[in-house]
Formats: sequence, structure tokens, C-alpha cells
Amino acid sequence: MDASQPAQQIYLPAAVPSSGTRQHSLSKYLLARRETPDRVCGLARRVGYTGTKETDFALYRLKVRATPDVLAVTLSDFFILEDGLFRVYER
Repeated sequence: MDASQPAQQIYLPAAVPSSGTRQHSLSKYLLARRETPDRVCGLARRVGYTGTKETDFALYRLKVRATPDVLAVTLSDFFILEDGLFRVYER
């Protein structure tokens, strides 16, 4: 990981959905860190799905700010929204 990428964090949507599936997902969510759920730190944008079934997960790219005065960085991994948390998608 290079210096411009924020340290590994756990992110959650600022709103409270439990999972993002093909049938039930928004195109974008405001992000917050688990340690500071009341402070927005970025944006998750849906970029696709893990499959074609209605129960397959939506895939998201996360764009986060380490601090409010720093430019946002897009994380290199794809994420799914599962049990209220964004988790790295592992194929």
C-alpha cells in the first residue's frame, strides 16, 4: 500500500441498509468509518453485480478521504455490502 492510500479501515453506509443485492441496492451510498459512524468520509458507487440472480450482491467502488482537508482516494478493491458493512469482494 502506498502513502496516498488510507490505512485499512472498515466502512459502512451512513444510512442503514443491511445488504446490497441486485434486487435491493442503491447506486451510491455516503460512507462512514465504523469508529465514527456519524461522520461521512466518502462515497460508495455501485459499478456492477457479482452475478445475474436477484440475490447476488451489488459491487461497489469506495472513494474515501483520510481527513476532510485531503483529496478523496478511490480504493483499489471492489466491495460488497453485507450485514451492514462494506467488505472486500473475493471471487
